[in-house]
Amino acid sequence: MLIVEDNVFIALDLEAQIMDMGHEVVGLAATAKAAIETSRRTRPDVAIVDLQLADGSRGQDVALVLREEMQIPSIIVSGSLHQVTEADMAAIRPLAMLSKPLFPEELRQAFAGACASRSAV
Repeated sequence: MLIVEDNVFIALDLEAQIMDMGHEVVGLAATAKAAIETSRRTRPDVAIVDLQLADGSRGQDVALVLREEMQIPSIIVSGSLHQVTEADMAAIRPLAMLSKPLFPEELRQAFAGACASRSAV
């Protein structure tokens, strides 16, 4: 699992939740460039992607590169879900879209669905 989130407190909270579920986090990234570089190096099964990143880059762009170039699906987690267009949705094909603030059970369900869909491939 890769976490793409520019707020360090949210990123660390997500990391702790994922680890508590018994899964590995292969990296944290605050920018699109760092997320793509980390994904190329670590090949995560799934990425949790925020829409607004530290350097002004867009999570939608990260999710698209991960999906198209590396076949890595994303779970979108953001307080700005309205920024995802229908064209973005069609291209990214997110496994889930979760609104912040995120409840742990929502993440658990999305991650369980992500794991199930990856094992079905």
